[in-house]
Amino acid sequence: MPIGINGVNSSLNNLNRVQIASQETVQRIATGSRYPNARNNASQYAISQRRYNNIGSIARSNQNTQNVSAMLRTAAGAAGNTVQALSSIRENIINAANGTNNQTDRQYLQRMIEQRVQQIDNNANVEYNNQRLLNGGRNLTVAGVTGYDNIRIADLTSRSLGLTDNQGRVNLNLDNNEAIQNSLNRVDNALDIARGTNTTLETAIEDLGFESALDVETTLGAQQQRLEYQSDMYTRMEENELEAAATQSDSNIAREITNLRSQRAQEQLALFATQMFNQNRASILNLLGTQ
Repeated sequence: MPIGINGVNSSLNNLNRVQIASQETVQRIATGSRYPNARNNASQYAISQRRYNNIGSIARSNQNTQNVSAMLRTAAGAAGNTVQALSSIRENIINAANGTNNQTDRQYLQRMIEQRVQQIDNNANVEYNNQRLLNGGRNLTVAGVTGYDNIRIADLTSRSLGLTDNQGRVNLNLDNNEAIQNSLNRVDNALDIARGTNTTLETAIEDLGFESALDVETTLGAQQQRLEYQSDMYTRMEENELEAAATQSDSNIAREITNLRSQRAQEQLALFATQMFNQNRASILNLLGTQ
């Protein structure tokens, strides 16, 4: 048997063991996890991975909720502009009914009304992520880990409000007192359909004689508030899951660095022992070869 073979085997085994341990320590430092792979602790690794997968799903649910909330804010802003346009149209119609206006005055007011109707359709074509929001009604799905919510955005085109016919012609005209009254009734009805799209107009609308609960804006506002609560809940869920995951699987970096230093020292000793054996063995073989 060669001289010192047991010693070198021990040194090589120790070197291999220390190198494996050192690699695992580096993984724990790099990943920040006590269980960077299933080899460390299969059951704890599985639990940790499930928890982090759940954290990812919660974060995605929160982002979905915030995206829909942003879409609703866009829709609410456009709906508010529509109520402003309807209020302006009503004021122009009431102005046209006054006996001090001549035909030229009414024609000017008619053009103003038609421009406002066009503005209503422009509002209805407002887009979010290349999707038009108010030009036909839209159902939105909010997907999350707690389930799926459906939110409906109303149709606020001039046609749906009764301001234009199927060919897009404006149904409002100021030709005579009867036409003016019919136009006023249409706008009153449109405001009733679209009421509530802008709470800042509530006082102005009441001054004009409306008793409006501002249904659309109230609905949009309530939906946005609910989504804000939902987002807050997801944020708390994510924070709690992250805290639990950290308690369960986060590595102690300071301790791991200390372990790595110790392992590197052991590795150097094992390498030194192996090198010394090789040098001694070479000397012996040279000595035997000279005899």
